[in-house]
Amino acid sequence: MRAVFALVGSRGDVQPGLVAAQALTRRGHDVRVGVAPNLVDAAAGLGLPVTPLGVDSRALLASDLVRREMRSADPRRRLRALRSVAVHGWSELRDGLLPLAADADLVVTGLLGQEVGAAVAERLACGFAALHYAPVRANDVVRLLPGPGGPRVTQASWRLGERVRWGLTRAGENEQRAALGLPPAVVDLPQRMRERGALEIQAYDPLLVDPLPERWGARRPFVGYLRPAGASGTEGTDLGDPDPELDAALERGAVHVGFGSMPVPDPAGLVALLDRVAAELDTTIVWGAGWSELPAATGERVLVRRELDHAAVLPRCRASVHHGGAGTVGAALQAGVGQVVCWWSADQPMWARRIESAGIGCGMPFARLDAARLTRALRIASGGQVADRARGLARRSISPRDAARGAAEALERAC
Repeated sequence: MRAVFALVGSRGDVQPGLVAAQALTRRGHDVRVGVAPNLVDAAAGLGLPVTPLGVDSRALLASDLVRREMRSADPRRRLRALRSVAVHGWSELRDGLLPLAADADLVVTGLLGQEVGAAVAERLACGFAALHYAPVRANDVVRLLPGPGGPRVTQASWRLGERVRWGLTRAGENEQRAALGLPPAVVDLPQRMRERGALEIQAYDPLLVDPLPERWGARRPFVGYLRPAGASGTEGTDLGDPDPELDAALERGAVHVGFGSMPVPDPAGLVALLDRVAAELDTTIVWGAGWSELPAATGERVLVRRELDHAAVLPRCRASVHHGGAGTVGAALQAGVGQVVCWWSADQPMWARRIESAGIGCGMPFARLDAARLTRALRIASGGQVADRARGLARRSISPRDAARGAAEALERAC
């Protein structure tokens, strides 16, 4: 099988696809990978032949379009920004993917870019599969919106969300289809994928969304979190040289903080806040800054590193404070630690609610984060009952090795 992966977005969007690509390669398939230009080095570090594809995802997340327009108080400006972000980079993705997949049997995308990936696969008359890192299709189990509501309300909110997404992307999607010589789409992508029988791999643990797996069946198989099976690089970088200061903090039982690809607007202010929390809890906090700027100075009880290896660090921590990206949720779940999800947007508030429902942590908007709230939340997340439940779920979760194998087997059946 010749498989082409088109992986765009942040590190959390790209890395699960790289793990699946590695698994297919080990099984003897011809695999080619295209990733966002700013993540080429991270992908190449996993031993895969990589082609730059699409646009720089880090630049988009740091742009005024995302950081200002999408958060504008003017609903018209927010709507324009949402429509622009929804189709951002699609032409570049199409132009790069079409020659890369010219002789492919299967095109695979992550959650982002699947409209373009599906259209290219249709143009080339080959198979198509998508990796989903959270529930993104209509269901009656996982609430899309906060607040009360039974299964009917949950299902209706998802249907409404699908209609809103189609309204934002319809013109852009049909523009891409026209460029590929395809007729315009008259129904949304979820319906077209159902009609085509396309595979939608659920790359997260079914423990957090039970009983959704039995609702969705074989076309949406749950394989677990796609993470490197070894102790390196859940954020794409190993710990590298020995770090005695970090090691000593972890030996004392530190708290992990990491917001991944969400740039913190005031890194110095965050460090000051974390220092107050650490003093209140008599602990040390280790912050993996990720895509945030590094502060000029750190507090007495705060260690800052550009990257932290989740697999090596999280099992040695009292709790994890993070943005609620699916990959970090999975890393903390498998480490068996309580979680405090300080979310920004997208699927993050949904994961915060699932963490709370599972009894393994709590959540709040990042915008409301302060020392008092974080101190209270960490007392909950590191408390005995939560810690016991977190360790119990970790023992039942799907291992990274089994997840990679499950994803590869599913993709082999996709064409």
